[in-house]
Amino acid sequence: MKTQRLIHTLFALTILCFAQTSIAQVVINEYSCSNFNTIADNYGEFEDWVELYNPTGSDVDLTGWHLSDKSANPTKWPIPSGIVPAGGYLMVYCSRRDEVSGGNLHPRFKLTQTRGENFILADAGGVVVDQVTLVPAQSDHSRGRNTDGDANWGVFTTPTPGAANTGALQEFATKPVFDQPAGKYNGSVTINITSPDPNVTIYYTTDGTTPTNASTVASGPININTTTVIRARAISSDNTIPDSFIETNTYFIDETHTVRVLSIAGDNVDNLLNGGGGGSDIDGSFEVFDVDFTLIDEATGDYNKHGNDSWAYDQRGFDYITRDQYGYNYAIQNKMFRGKDREEFQRLIVKAAANDNYPFENGAHIRDSYLHSLSQVGDLKMDERTFEPCVLYLNGEYWGLYDYREKVDDSDFTDHYYDQDELFADSPNNIQFLKTWGGTWSEYGGAQAQADWDAFKNWVLSNDMTVQANYDLVKAQYNVGSLVDYVVLNSYAVCMDWLNWNTAWWRGLDPNGDKKKWRYVLWDMDASFGHYINYTGIPDESPNADPCNPELLPDPGGQGHVPILNKLMTNDEFYQYYVSRYIDLSNTVFKCDFMLNHLDSLITIITPEMPRQIARWGGDMATWQANVQQLRDFITDRCNAMNQGMIDCYSLTGPYQLIFDVAPVNSGTIEVNSVELDAFPWTGTYFGGIDIILDANENPGYIFQHWEMLNHTPTPSETVEDVRINISNHDQIIAHFCDETGVCFDGLFIPTAFSPNGDGINDVLNVLAGKDIVELEFAIYDRWGQLVFETKDPLKGWDGTFAGQDLNSGVFAYQVHAVFIDEEEIKKGGNITLMR
Repeated sequence: MKTQRLIHTLFALTILCFAQTSIAQVVINEYSCSNFNTIADNYGEFEDWVELYNPTGSDVDLTGWHLSDKSANPTKWPIPSGIVPAGGYLMVYCSRRDEVSGGNLHPRFKLTQTRGENFILADAGGVVVDQVTLVPAQSDHSRGRNTDGDANWGVFTTPTPGAANTGALQEFATKPVFDQPAGKYNGSVTINITSPDPNVTIYYTTDGTTPTNASTVASGPININTTTVIRARAISSDNTIPDSFIETNTYFIDETHTVRVLSIAGDNVDNLLNGGGGGSDIDGSFEVFDVDFTLIDEATGDYNKHGNDSWAYDQRGFDYITRDQYGYNYAIQNKMFRGKDREEFQRLIVKAAANDNYPFENGAHIRDSYLHSLSQVGDLKMDERTFEPCVLYLNGEYWGLYDYREKVDDSDFTDHYYDQDELFADSPNNIQFLKTWGGTWSEYGGAQAQADWDAFKNWVLSNDMTVQANYDLVKAQYNVGSLVDYVVLNSYAVCMDWLNWNTAWWRGLDPNGDKKKWRYVLWDMDASFGHYINYTGIPDESPNADPCNPELLPDPGGQGHVPILNKLMTNDEFYQYYVSRYIDLSNTVFKCDFMLNHLDSLITIITPEMPRQIARWGGDMATWQANVQQLRDFITDRCNAMNQGMIDCYSLTGPYQLIFDVAPVNSGTIEVNSVELDAFPWTGTYFGGIDIILDANENPGYIFQHWEMLNHTPTPSETVEDVRINISNHDQIIAHFCDETGVCFDGLFIPTAFSPNGDGINDVLNVLAGKDIVELEFAIYDRWGQLVFETKDPLKGWDGTFAGQDLNSGVFAYQVHAVFIDEEEIKKGGNITLMR
């Protein structure tokens, strides 16, 4: 937050700037970045505005002049046309529309008053004619010259755009100063609230409401012995000095938390969240504290209803929007999410687990956050609402366990990550963002977004996707990988609330940005894993639901997602990718151990906070823990059912175990369909009946040589990096690389598996060396530590027998000690898989 001293300094600099400016020219006369609902432009929008004034006796044509918000780029926006009449005004609305309309200038930028930005007027040659450093004002106020063209500036609580400046007031009263910072205190804390101005009276409240001259006067020490939010405002005895900005501090007494803490306060915030009705754009303060109660940042903004079914609960979620117009901050500025480098957030969602809430829906209090997080750690091709667990205090009262979320359907999000920014709301812009929740609407892009999507959908459904050229055209406009990941995740989680609800997809139109193809967004995922209501009408809500069930849905939502999927399934390339992506994800992010471990890691974070949540809202720990176990059991059953489901849906065979490796160590990586492997040996479960696409990628200093497989032959050949196999058995697959000198491996290489089945292929396990061995000790042990094979002969290998009998398939340990002709000595050990 900016201090009052900074505001006064900037204001003084602004006055100095204008004291040096000749008024015998067009000047910046008045501006407002606090325009909530007082001054509408010619489109009926309440934009930031600037008034230009011509003090001369002749019209001034500004055509070819420039406006800018950047000192380093005073010619940022050339003025297409515009005349400031003699002794008159010209209005500038910073709407980003990049036009002149209704007699107003609409430059291609907005203004942010709490960033200390500038507004600059430059002539046709780029010479700065006038400029002002923006100083924060309170809601619906403006700053301007005391009278038209005057060198001195004041505050207007009643702005005068397009008219003579009258009624100027002095600078806002100095914001009160607390002698103790917000945060945690043991037992109690005593604070003093003061002001350097002796002519003000400081009023404060302890219930989160806005202080007025009817509130308590801060006339001495204030003792706080229970968690309290204090809001204070200075009011001057001079009626030409407007009331100060409000200072808000939350003092936590004897509180302990293991997650971050949010404290919100305001006149009607309690009404919003405490059963007093809905409402929107309810203003209030927002403080966020780290686990140790260190203040991370604070702001003032608007609170709105978030959720539908969950809004019926006493513990409600909400949207929060930091508003620069209030003059406190333009965003929450800090790293708000672990693993994310983003440091500015205008909008956040604050959720109480929605329809997975405990105790209100007898849920696990984690489903939605878990699936978004799972998608992120698996790097699925979608945009997710990043989450961070927190607890909430409402006007100083503990309000329960929540999590705050990144808001994806926001131009700040698309701009930060993909350089795709909103231009303006009601004309074609850089984002087309569609959302289906019962009905479908355009969040960005207007009617054109829906028209463009409909045209694309209809083209796909009316053209033959077995023609590769048609499919290539689809891929040029549509992220088919995002469609696949979106369907597979919802299918795997047995989501019952998607397509006709909670579906969003978008694309960027800025050619210099990223994500220019239609792609999908995760929305609410709480009706998953057998929980809540089957709004979509999926045919099977159980863990045994077939993975192909989404393909059987008619067209929930009416936007063509399932018909497009089914049409693309007629293309061989897409079909292979779709089925293989299911298999790849089942071997990685949807592998049972991975899913359960990730769930447990999130449950570990919130478990210490659940007793307080339960004490506040009801229920008991045993029931919540049983709900979590029910979720774990569903995930386990789902994992176990998927192999048979894949076989039934797509006529596959198996499953078979594949072990992947590279030789020598660290010489390269292997891509298996959509997954790149870089840690070896790596084991996965795969199927016959569908091609597996392999690609060997050499690390620096190496060149691919050949594939080695025990039971299969790759197509087109084992010497090609990019191959296919269609398996019918277990196998070990090794990508061999040579170094740049032509040596294919140096030292020792022990294969990680072999198959002594008498087919003449990989029947014997040998020690392989890149140079002559002069001494060798090679021993193999079973799982109980019994020696089953040993040799000192570099040419003698193991045939998988012990005492003349074939050993069963299994994992065996080895130890090897070798001395080479150049006197290099190597000792190593590891595991070998015997495959019958």
